[in-house]
Amino acid sequence: MDIREYLQNNILLMDGAMETYFDVLEDKKESIAERANEMDPNLIKRIHRSYIEKGAMLIRTNTFAVNHVFFPKREEMRKCIHLAYEIATEAVEESQKDIWIGASIGPIPEDGELEDREQLLKEYEFICDSFLEMGCKIFIFETFTVWEDVVKIAQYLKEKDENLFIMGHFHFNKMGYTKEGLSIQRFVNLVGCQKELDAYGFNCGIGASHLYQLLEKVTFPSNKYLSCIPNSGYPYRMRGKKIYSDSPLYFAEQMEKVVTLGANIIGACCGSRPSYIEKLKERIDLHRVYEKKIKKGREEEIVFSNDQQNPFLAKLNRGKKVIAVELDPPFNQDAKKLLKGAELLAGEEVDILTLADSPLARARADSIQMAIRIQNETGITVMPHICCRDKNRIAMRSQVIGAHINGIRNLLVITGDPIDRGEEDRIKMVYNFNSIRLMDYIKDMNVELFQEEPMVYGGALNYSGANVKAIIERMEKKIEAGCSYFLTQPVYSKEDMERIRYIKEKVNTKILCGIMPLVSYKNARFIRNEMPGIHVPDEIFEQYHEEMTREESEEIAVNISVDIALKMKDIADGYYFMTPFNRVNLIARILKKLREELGE
Repeated sequence: MDIREYLQNNILLMDGAMETYFDVLEDKKESIAERANEMDPNLIKRIHRSYIEKGAMLIRTNTFAVNHVFFPKREEMRKCIHLAYEIATEAVEESQKDIWIGASIGPIPEDGELEDREQLLKEYEFICDSFLEMGCKIFIFETFTVWEDVVKIAQYLKEKDENLFIMGHFHFNKMGYTKEGLSIQRFVNLVGCQKELDAYGFNCGIGASHLYQLLEKVTFPSNKYLSCIPNSGYPYRMRGKKIYSDSPLYFAEQMEKVVTLGANIIGACCGSRPSYIEKLKERIDLHRVYEKKIKKGREEEIVFSNDQQNPFLAKLNRGKKVIAVELDPPFNQDAKKLLKGAELLAGEEVDILTLADSPLARARADSIQMAIRIQNETGITVMPHICCRDKNRIAMRSQVIGAHINGIRNLLVITGDPIDRGEEDRIKMVYNFNSIRLMDYIKDMNVELFQEEPMVYGGALNYSGANVKAIIERMEKKIEAGCSYFLTQPVYSKEDMERIRYIKEKVNTKILCGIMPLVSYKNARFIRNEMPGIHVPDEIFEQYHEEMTREESEEIAVNISVDIALKMKDIADGYYFMTPFNRVNLIARILKKLREELGE
């Protein structure tokens, strides 16, 4: 019977774990399960037979970790795949049952040797071709986190044979997110509509009870076959080994609930044994398929119901020029100067204050904590920067929730400056996210937690890169991830202004053009020579000289800053002033003169 025909009216029972079950067997001759295809084929066949005897109707080949990391030579990989398929075929033939065989393909570790994504995909194609040579008709991609990779490989396979049955299994944590920051609901929305996949779902990472808790909140975009292959539970470590509790009855009880949400394919992953499959067969009616909760209509976009929810964004969207001013939190515990500056700017009718998040990887007071205090004490709207360098996914989520609780509704999401090379041994960078992934993550949090008052976030625009097409593509990805506006690097030259004009014509978004006053000859020389991506032209640099007083330098800075702002007034949706050395009075002078020139 064709697997599609079977799934129309039945739940398909898959096998359980191979690797973790292999690890606990005392009579194994190999430490790596996949190498046992050659060194101990009878043991692998015995494992397959055990699952078949307990009720599995689909078994997976012992090939999850067949890739260049464990099998450096292509011919080794090919041989291992062929042996694995032969062993699985023998196990099925000896059982004298109608059992399907699926190619188990795990994610290739990105170890730096295959940095090029195309190289990575070529290896997946080689793995798939090796299975096709054996006549394989079912492909199971397991424990992936990047769904786009699976879809690309599935496209490759469907071009070879459109009748292949392709399943994509993805890894989520207990909170319902992939390591890329994609929520389970957004994942379902995206992957549930991919025609190249015949079935999709979840394996590894979480246990059955947490999988049920996550899935009961999900609505599905289609009736595509859903596969649920959770772990037996959560492991603990003993003497360097992962140990799983053995609770097949509890697992089956939890999977009974999962099935009611519309699962079409069930089985077990890490920590499971044949007894888990036996209990699933005993307790679950495999001839009853439950309906999924299908989403009706398109997902609604989050919109602001009135200007009071976010006056900064409301003004920006009305086409009024906004003024953002950046302040740096202190290096020590004394915030008096920062608070005094914020009070002064509040009196200057600045629309929003931005607080940097330890720029140049030098520790300062926390940007969100300082933003909360400033907003509470001055009433001015704040936009703390939030960078990806220092916090893992757990800390990032906690920080965003805490910010929201304390009234923060605007963020500037940036990747963050890397640690200096000399410090890398002492200070570890995290980078669980980059700016786009973090935006996606916050977008999910808006849907999940903050629907009534969503977080609004902007992104940085590095306009000076050589490849303007790549800059635009990156901006569009940020916009797709929910980015509402962009703040640019400091602008000084006519060429940079024209570059921003060109980008603005190509991308439908709001751009706040960056202005950073140069306050001395030394400052101008440093920015000109040591800050990559910032171009200070001769006509500006030559206005400064070493003998100038502070007052003379600041007068030049005011004039240059206002001149730049006026030249960009038909390009910029607003201005983003970076305060040099906390000279807030200088920014106030610039704002006053700019408003006079604009006739405000």
